[in-house]
Amino acid sequence: MIKKNLVFMGQPGVGKGTVASFLTKICDIKHVSTGSIFREEIANKTPLGLEVEKIVTTGGYVPDSITNSIVQKAILELQAQNQKFILDGYPRTLEQAKFLKSMENLDFLTVELFAPENVILERLSGRRSCPKCKKGYHVKFHPPKVQGICDVDSEPLIMRKDDQPDAIKDRLEIYNEKTKPLINYYDSQGILIKIESSQTPESIAQKILEKIQ
Repeated sequence: MIKKNLVFMGQPGVGKGTVASFLTKICDIKHVSTGSIFREEIANKTPLGLEVEKIVTTGGYVPDSITNSIVQKAILELQAQNQKFILDGYPRTLEQAKFLKSMENLDFLTVELFAPENVILERLSGRRSCPKCKKGYHVKFHPPKVQGICDVDSEPLIMRKDDQPDAIKDRLEIYNEKTKPLINYYDSQGILIKIESSQTPESIAQKILEKIQ
């Protein structure tokens, strides 16, 4: 049983979303992914989605004011249900971290996932998704039954624009500049756990559970 909320941190491609999704299947915990929320807004072509799309296609970060508002709404809804959760993709800046800390009755541990750069690049460049049902795949680690075609609805799979080589480079640079300093921020508070994430999601999840018990 997971007794605290978790905040997943780490470079793009270290497996935050994959591990979080796995944990939701074996524990009573919800996965809150800012990336998934934004992609849904983009797919629905909402005003927020159109604004966010311009930013993420170049590998940039959505303004803190927008992200803070969306995350706060999601957290308050879960707190009202007394539901523990994993935050994935937030916070990414010191201002976001301070905003998170300002929220009342919010207790959490921070989990930093890390992996060698070659592993990260292989994971990101091989990701594919269905534009219709949003199911995710990987050309090497989780391929569809028919190459390039979704198992669920037979739609051609696509590569996210922010997984293109130039966008990956930009995302990693922005992470090192804006988000990496948060590792020291949380480490100094004694609420940081570090997990090497080159193994399978099952192995990583087990390591996390062992560390937080």
